[in-house]
Amino acid sequence: MAEFTFPDEQAPKESPSIVKERKLLNRWSIFGLLIISSVFVVLYVSNVVRVNTLLTAMQDHEKTLDSLLYVNQSLQNEIMQLQSTERITAIAQTKLKMIQNPQAPKRLQ
Repeated sequence: MAEFTFPDEQAPKESPSIVKERKLLNRWSIFGLLIISSVFVVLYVSNVVRVNTLLTAMQDHEKTLDSLLYVNQSLQNEIMQLQSTERITAIAQTKLKMIQNPQAPKRLQ
């Protein structure tokens, strides 16, 4: 009859120092992997926070730009009203008592 042996019994036993060293190496590998993973997570989160901050600042600047464009447009409209010939002519006739020249101006060459 053949003897039945388990696979563990067939493999040569490792010395306790090699087993201890392998466990220590596994612990350090896991510890190093955790450290590297945590560094990447911190970098990713800080990047997300910075991008959100920049987006908020950009939106604030766009709001400021829109309000300045609106103010600029209203000032342009006011300038156009103040420079209109009808207004200037009316002020010249009423406040300054000026009269309009009936003849067209002559052009000199």
